Amino acid sequence: MKPTKKQSHILMGIVVVYLCLTGNRGLWNLYKLHQEKQSLTEQIIQLKTEMNRCQAECQSFSNSSSNIEKQAREELNLIKSNEMVYRFFKK
Repeated sequence: MKPTKKQSHILMGIVVVYLCLTGNRGLWNLYKLHQEKQSLTEQIIQLKTEMNRCQAECQSFSNSSSNIEKQAREELNLIKSNEMVYRFFKK
């Protein structure tokens, strides 16, 4: 049985719709790429904010030796040669 012209048009329409939705540049793929772009854009904003914070911290260290000393005392537990450290332990 030979398919009619209407049936072949319907079949071609179904194929075109299927390819538009699922093809390499289909709507589903474009939706996924859009979501990925939004996620990467948010990540870029967070990284730029962190970079600015780190640059400001670096600038404060290069401008003041007291900031370097404070950081060394707090994070590395360093002391000057003429200082004595007292440690108190809770029971």
